[in-house]
Parts: sequence; structure tokens; C-alpha cells
Amino acid sequence: MGNVSEHFSGREFACKCGCKSELKLARSLVDLLEGIRKAADGDAIRITSGARCKKHNLETPGAAGNSWHIPRDGVLYASDITYANRAKINKISILRLYVLADKLGANGLGLYNGRIHVDQRPDGRARWIHNGVTWESE
Repeated sequence: MGNVSEHFSGREFACKCGCKSELKLARSLVDLLEGIRKAADGDAIRITSGARCKKHNLETPGAAGNSWHIPRDGVLYASDITYANRAKINKISILRLYVLADKLGANGLGLYNGRIHVDQRPDGRARWIHNGVTWESE
């Protein structure tokens, strides 16, 4: 899978276990990610987790059994993202990504240390903060 948009390549969304599962990306997910990148003043966004096959999802600590990282009918609706520039990864910047994703219409949105989860689940909205998020000073 080559480039799927101006700033994202299909390989960024592939399952990290190496299973090479075929998948399609929900256009709404790609559009959301491009919108976040543009709203973040052009700061590059890195996909930390895209698709997960069922086996890889089972092996991912803390992953929900019904995770939106598992493609539905071959379509991926979710990604975890952070900044490509590691110097930008701090609590304020990650909160900024979260707020941008919310304003741009993410259906699913989760806050984690150093990253956020975004998805375009077709069946409603969900918001959460992972119980491991710390708010103490860095």
C-alpha cells in the first residue's frame, strides 16, 4: 500500500506483527489525520499503532478485546498517534492533539502518556483517559 494521503503512507498503518493482513483505510480516518496534522501547524504526526490482527491485539498490553485497531470487514478505523519529533512529545502537546482531534470530529478519542488514540467508528462517540496517564510535573 503506497501513499494514502499527502502525509501518510499505507505501511504506517500495517499490523506491527508482520502478518501483512490486507486492509483498507476508512477515508474518514485518513481525512481526520490530515486535518490534525494541518491544524497542528504542520508538525509531522507519527502513527504509533494502526491495524492489529486479532492475535497481535491479544498480545498488546491493555488493548480492548473489541479494539477499533482490529479492522472490521477489512476496513481500519483507528490509529494511535503522536508527534514525529520526539522533542514535541510532552503533556501539553499531547493534550493539544487531543483537543484538535475532538474539534475535528474524531468519533473515538483516548488520551495516553505520549500519544492519543483516534478512530472514526461508525457507531457513535467515545472518550476516555487511560488510567496510566500521569499529571505530575515532568
